[in-house]
Amino acid sequence: MRVQIPGTWYHQGGRQMFLAAVEPLSLVKMVAPPTPWNPTAKLDGQTAGNRARDEKHLSGIVKYVEDNESFVIGAAVLYADPKQAEIQKLTDIAGVAEDEHTGLGILSMDIGATLAIGDGQHRIGAYEKIIRLHTEEGDEVMERLQRSGQPMIVVIDGNPLNRAQDFADLQVNVKAPSTSMGQSMDRRQPINRTLLEMFKNPELPIFGADGSAELVEVQKDNPGKLSAKLLSFKTIRYVSGLLLVGNAYRTPATMDKAVNAKLEGDGADKARAVLTDFWSALADLVRFADVVDGSIKVPELREATYLTSAGVLYSIAFAVYTAHSLWDVPVKDTVKALDVVNFDRPNLDGRAEPMKITTEETIFAGNLIDPDTGRLLAGRTAWETATATLLDVIAADPKVIESRSGDGDKVADQVTAQQGAGVA
Repeated sequence: MRVQIPGTWYHQGGRQMFLAAVEPLSLVKMVAPPTPWNPTAKLDGQTAGNRARDEKHLSGIVKYVEDNESFVIGAAVLYADPKQAEIQKLTDIAGVAEDEHTGLGILSMDIGATLAIGDGQHRIGAYEKIIRLHTEEGDEVMERLQRSGQPMIVVIDGNPLNRAQDFADLQVNVKAPSTSMGQSMDRRQPINRTLLEMFKNPELPIFGADGSAELVEVQKDNPGKLSAKLLSFKTIRYVSGLLLVGNAYRTPATMDKAVNAKLEGDGADKARAVLTDFWSALADLVRFADVVDGSIKVPELREATYLTSAGVLYSIAFAVYTAHSLWDVPVKDTVKALDVVNFDRPNLDGRAEPMKITTEETIFAGNLIDPDTGRLLAGRTAWETATATLLDVIAADPKVIESRSGDGDKVADQVTAQQGAGVA
C-alpha cells in the first residue's frame, strides 16, 4: 500500500521532478518539520535544514489567506528520498505515447514517508497555523482551504547538500519587483486603487496629458537622470500618504493602515479631494507647469531644479498637511503659497569645496542640501527640517494669514513632535 499522487513528471537539471497540487490540509501532514540550517552538521538521515523561521512573515501569510478569498500561493519545493518514492509514468502504466522529457504520471510514496522542505516553509507553516486557529465546524477560511489546492514541486533527490544548494540558487534566480511596480499592481489597498484612478483623470496633468499616466514611472523606484518620467509610483504614494496622515507613524505598515483607513468609510470622499487638490495645484507651480505645457522636458526640469527629488516633495507634502490640518487653509491655497519658493539648483560650476551654499541661493541649504558639498541629504530628518522652512513661507502668504486664527505657534510644535516619530 502506497500513497499515490497524480501530476506531471519532467526532468530539469538532470534530476527527476514532479509537479502536483494537493489540498493544503493534506500537504502539512506530508512534510517533515523543518530544521535550522547548520553547515557543519552530519547529514546522515537528516534534512539539510532551512533558514530560521520568521514568525512575522509567517503571520503575514496567515492574514493574507484569511483576508483574501482570491488568494494565490506559489509552489513549494519539496524533496523525496528515492528509496521511499518513485515516479510512475503513464507511458509505463498504460502505454500512452508521450514526450520523452515530460508527461503525466503518478508520484508513488511509501506509507509514512515524508517530504523535506526545500523552499516554502513559511507557506506550509502558515497553513499549519490556520488549521490550528480555525477549528469550528463550518469555518469559512477552513472551507476555503478544503476547496483549494497547493502546488508543489517534488524533487527526487536524497542528497541534503543538493537541497541546500537548490535553496540558495532559488533565491539568487528570483528577482523581486521594484516597490513601485509591486504597489501599482496591488489593487487590494485603497491608496493604490485611488492613485490608479487619479492617473486617468485628465484634470491632473502632472501624471500625464489626457489621463495617460505617461509621466508616472512604475517600473523603477527612481527615474533616471534622462528619464521622461516625472515621478515614480512609490514617491507619489508616499507623498499622498503624508498629505492624508502626516508622519506620526513608525513603520510603513502602520502608515499604510492609517492611509488606507482614510480612503475607506465616510471620510473617503474628503480624503480623495485632498489628494486631487494637491496634485492639481502642484501641476500649477511655475516649474511643474513648464513641463505640463511642454515648455521644457522632464530631464531639463530634473537638471535645473530640486522639484523631482523625493525629499523635496516629502517636505512639501508634510508642510501642506501641517498647515491644512492646523489652519484649515484650502489645500490648493497652501500649495499656491509655495510658488514664491525658488526650487532651482544653484550654479555650482567651477566652485571648489567647501562650496558654502547659502539660503540666499536655495531655501534648502542646511536642511536638504549640504552647504559644503551641494549634495542632497537623505533621510527623514533632512526633509522634516525643510518642512519647517517651507511652513514659514506658507505662513507668510496673505491668503493663509487670513485663514489663521493666531495659532501659528502650533505649527512648530507639531513639526517638532513628529520629527523622529515617522518613517522615511
